[in-house]
Amino acid sequence: MKRQKKYSQKHKVKQNHISKYKSSSFPVFNIWLLIGLIILIGIIAFSKYLSTEYLFYFKDIGSDSINQIYPGITQRLNLMKEGFFTKWTFFAGIGDAYVTSLSMEPYGIIRQLIDSLGGSIFGANYFILGRFIKTFVFYFLFSGIVFYFYLRTLSVKKFSSLIGGLLVTFSGYMVVGAGWGFSSHIFKAVVLLFAFEQLYLKKNWYFFPFAVIWLSTNVFTLYVYSLFLLIYSVFRYFSEKENKIIPFLKLTSKMIFLGLIGLLMNFSGVLLSLQKLFNSPRVSGNASYSQVLSGGNEIVEQTSIVSTTILRFFSNDLLGNGSNFKGWSNYLEAPLFYIGLLTLLIFPQVFIHLNKRKKIVFGSFLAFWGLTLFFPYLRHAILAFTGDYFRYGFDFFIPFTLLFFAVYSLNQIDKTFKINIYLLGTTLTILLIALFFPYKYLPPNSLNTDLRNIIVLLLIIYSVLLVLISKPKYKAYSQIGLLLLIVFELSYFSYKSYSEREPITKTEFNKDKGGYADGSIKAVNYLKSIDKTLFFRTEKDYQSGNTMHGSLNDAKAQGYYGTTSYSSFNQLNYVRFLEETGLITKGDETATRWITGFRNFPLLQTFGNVKYHLSKSEKPEFLRFGFDSLARIEGITILKNKYYLPFGYTYDKYIEFDDFVKLKYYILTPTALQNINDELSRRVQQSQVNFIITSVQPMLNKKFSSDSTFYSALKAVLSVQDFNSYKFILIKYSTQNFKNQIALLTCFVNEKGSDFIDTLGLTKLNPLDTSTFIEGRYFNFDKYAKLVNDLREDTFKIETFKQSRITGTIDLSKKKLVFFTIPYDKGWKIKVNGEVKELKRVNVGFTGIALDKGNYKIELYYQPVFFRQTLIITIIANFIFWAFLVFYFVRKRKKKIQLNSLL
Repeated sequence: MKRQKKYSQKHKVKQNHISKYKSSSFPVFNIWLLIGLIILIGIIAFSKYLSTEYLFYFKDIGSDSINQIYPGITQRLNLMKEGFFTKWTFFAGIGDAYVTSLSMEPYGIIRQLIDSLGGSIFGANYFILGRFIKTFVFYFLFSGIVFYFYLRTLSVKKFSSLIGGLLVTFSGYMVVGAGWGFSSHIFKAVVLLFAFEQLYLKKNWYFFPFAVIWLSTNVFTLYVYSLFLLIYSVFRYFSEKENKIIPFLKLTSKMIFLGLIGLLMNFSGVLLSLQKLFNSPRVSGNASYSQVLSGGNEIVEQTSIVSTTILRFFSNDLLGNGSNFKGWSNYLEAPLFYIGLLTLLIFPQVFIHLNKRKKIVFGSFLAFWGLTLFFPYLRHAILAFTGDYFRYGFDFFIPFTLLFFAVYSLNQIDKTFKINIYLLGTTLTILLIALFFPYKYLPPNSLNTDLRNIIVLLLIIYSVLLVLISKPKYKAYSQIGLLLLIVFELSYFSYKSYSEREPITKTEFNKDKGGYADGSIKAVNYLKSIDKTLFFRTEKDYQSGNTMHGSLNDAKAQGYYGTTSYSSFNQLNYVRFLEETGLITKGDETATRWITGFRNFPLLQTFGNVKYHLSKSEKPEFLRFGFDSLARIEGITILKNKYYLPFGYTYDKYIEFDDFVKLKYYILTPTALQNINDELSRRVQQSQVNFIITSVQPMLNKKFSSDSTFYSALKAVLSVQDFNSYKFILIKYSTQNFKNQIALLTCFVNEKGSDFIDTLGLTKLNPLDTSTFIEGRYFNFDKYAKLVNDLREDTFKIETFKQSRITGTIDLSKKKLVFFTIPYDKGWKIKVNGEVKELKRVNVGFTGIALDKGNYKIELYYQPVFFRQTLIITIIANFIFWAFLVFYFVRKRKKKIQLNSLL
């Protein structure tokens, strides 16, 4: 009895002792400190970008910033000369949908107002020089703030919320992904988490629709993060509640209802995003990953992904930086799982603070995301078999799970001073083993040993500080020490991720515009000054931009209409045309993104309204193909196409689609073999190149009438692995499509199905007619001129030209097909003499209409499918939502006043 009384007194003293130190916690751990520290870390890590001494555009592996993001900004500024709202652009490829609209939620409206104000004051420099400042404020800073309030909604103490906010702000995905524009994904994700917890715990429903609006700007992102929210909500609900299904179903119903409200509030944007995704080669075309990945045959991860995945938990840069990254895939596509060393040390501690049921729930949540690493098929399935990457979702889902556990643990230690030192020691040991393990499949000297030593030191210091935090009398000092160490780690690691990159300096940019001011812009401006034709295209035999990858978006950056494009989702029908004419190979997903268009094909440049050709050679190759030298400006030779065809020429002959594709054949010539040898030599070891060349030698000079017969021959001489690895290269150089090019300058291709044109009165051509569809060796300039003059006989005369509205007249001497080099899109409409007519898909992906003899006034205009209907729904949904929100708060305030008066 005395012993029990003595123990009670001792325990009471200890509790009082703990309470004393609990109450002495520093009150400065709040949102303002978080904001200050985010800004401080940002200044330390990114000072040269915040000062605009260096611009956030990279010449290395991050060349998308110069090849895609910068041209996109320039294109937008050029399009805005026609007005704020746009629907179509001829700067992208040979033309593509480009629809802009007003934001439908407060954050987006504020951003658009700031952008409009910044653009009006600073012009293009606001968007270009200020790119990183905008990224840092709108995504880094705001993500940290929202994540802090998310944790506070979960009743996490201020210190732990502060740590969580810092770690998510400077996580690997946020820092590295910012260079490619992916940091917005983290912002959208943390807003979604905040909105869910506000709905679940606080019954505040009005945040949820806004979270859905931000996600729905990209339908695929909406899909992936909705799946994540479903898994997260199951985890959260059953970790808090007993196994009560009905309340969970009610919660899910609320989320679905509020989510639908968000979708309706952005219905026009959702439809446009869905159309862009669906009408792309990677979804509706021949270049989808889905068949390959869903079949499971190609889901064999490279062994280096294991070591890469493990080491990228510790830092973005243990395996190298930027283009010098030596792990699996590349610097961006490899797992970006870093979210603080403290997270790795402390997240296992969560299980000592949980009861049995919660351990099962938490363990299941962790195991699920672990399975996506051990079984790639699950990861591919979640991504709907769209690609083998981590940056869509998994670079957030997996680090977030660890951070959630870590913050939970830190919060419990803060409250109870309870920590399992043996578990901490075991965790530290495992982490050190992972750092020093001799990974077999990593390249020699791939590990940054200096950085590894710093990580080891930090892990040890963190371990000591965690032990001290569990001691009441050291708590306040160790919390400050922990915070200072995190600030150092995040500052240094974030700095490290960009210290060895190759950014453009402000001085460089002012001089050469990222390599685009190489004389091309002056050449383009010269052409605009001497040629007042309202529409023509220009091509080049070189690529501008000063990055490790050549640019294919020069037209966007330099303000001309071309045929090349680099985009994840190029226009579907343009890609279809390139496939059927043999310019790219069906199934080659990479080729659908990196489109070289008509760059090397003079006959197709005539077909595609290319009037001028730019070359850096004093004696350009195209002088041999009907182009005349016009001028030379700053090292750029300007050529003019003598055989130029204007926008809107006419055909009186046609060929059926099935006959057109039969004109193409495949033959492995000695020249093709040499080209294959040259390209393979840039990719694989010479011994492998020699083996492939030797293997296909028996096929030399044999003609194959279709790609299927050619593939069958390849499979007979190559192994399955070699065939799958090199088939696209082999078919690229074996394709013979000259007859197809001749056909396009002779007759139009009549499509099948609903696009079939009434050909009564038009002449059908036989594909076996060797006098019409001739080989290249029989072609000459007299025949070239005859073909072009026939097509020029009746042409469309443009009166007004805007990106999404073109008017003009045409006088037809007889019934003909009026052909426009606009890639087919159901959004393009036509009025003929004021009457709406139907445009057809012709020439394997372009646009045309058959008209009888007569004079016509024509108006072409672009209106995205269902755009008006969805816009009306969007406006009505926003009006109803905001009206109800005002009513809700007014009523809530009245109730509060009434309650206070009663009290």
